[in-house]
Amino acid sequence: MEKTGKRGVMLLAMAALLASPAAMAEKIVSIGFAGPLSGLSAASGTSMLNAAKMAVDDANNADLRINGEKLSFKLVTQDDKSNPRIAEIAAKYFAKSGVVGVVGIFNSAVAVSSSEIYQKAGIPHFAVSGTRRFTQQGHDTAFRFAAYDEQRAHVLAAYTAQELHKTRIAIVHDDSVFGRDYKEKFENAFTRMGGKIVSVNAVSATTYDFNDILKTIRTGKADAIFFGGLGSQSAMFAQNMYRLGTDITLITAASVVGPMFLQTAGPGAEGTVSIMPGSHQRKSKQLESFEKNYQQRYNTAIGPYSAVAYDQVQVLAAAVARAGSTNPRKVAGALHAIKYSGLSGNIAFDANGDLRELTFSTFQVRNSAWTMFKQYHVGAGN
Repeated sequence: MEKTGKRGVMLLAMAALLASPAAMAEKIVSIGFAGPLSGLSAASGTSMLNAAKMAVDDANNADLRINGEKLSFKLVTQDDKSNPRIAEIAAKYFAKSGVVGVVGIFNSAVAVSSSEIYQKAGIPHFAVSGTRRFTQQGHDTAFRFAAYDEQRAHVLAAYTAQELHKTRIAIVHDDSVFGRDYKEKFENAFTRMGGKIVSVNAVSATTYDFNDILKTIRTGKADAIFFGGLGSQSAMFAQNMYRLGTDITLITAASVVGPMFLQTAGPGAEGTVSIMPGSHQRKSKQLESFEKNYQQRYNTAIGPYSAVAYDQVQVLAAAVARAGSTNPRKVAGALHAIKYSGLSGNIAFDANGDLRELTFSTFQVRNSAWTMFKQYHVGAGN
């Protein structure tokens, strides 16, 4: 009985030691997510948030530590509605919340308007903004997980002219920074390739009524339409084209590859051309696993920027470990030196915070499904 009693005491002591604060110590690391969870870009924002949640779970399972202390990541979410003023409020909130970085920033106007706030607070922030201004402001905390407009527009123009053999394009763009910039860049690239722009029309970023413009386009003998607007508006534009019998190819500035566009546009989606960041010709086992897990968890396919959002969280977590600190400025410094193999490709940043290596995949809807056709590789400085 005496030996048994002593063994019991020892087991209790060991259990107490294992349960002590020193043994169970965890350092909570907050990551901000600022994206459009409502409004015209809600589908893209939600798919990015879903992926970010998965990335946080995986980072926590990776047992990352600083000085022996386990890092426990958590996501703090703000809906910026793709509105620059709301984005500034979200940025000020994160600046006071002690986040180590902010992921998910979606459109150009939001990225530019909030970047100065993050820079002053020293917070690394990640965007898929297309405007070159985002990383040309001298902010060493700004990182872009996408190409800028000139690169994306050039790829779409090249695919339109060289693969689809289109020569006469009608341009319709919304009145946002994204729409205006993309219209200009696509027009310049396509005309340099010998194509002709037969008409240019601007619409409100919130309208779904394109009847008058489409009736005019039908008389202009265009063989394709380039639409410079966001995802849900692009889907409604395709739906309007089908209803009016505008039987020409639609090329979208926004990356709309995914089920939401197919569901909203219905039969009008057929033939639509879009672009998606990353390499999709030979999927890695890592990407295939991610897509499968995403489908099982959320009962839907990934969105165009889901893999990018996952990578944003993962590379931020890796930078925290590399810096050996949760000080945002030190983490930003580590990001400038990091080399990371992610779902969307190899991740390394130049001095401006742009990716050094970029890959695009062009897709077209065939038989009510997105089909990948060609990949393009460019450098961030091109």
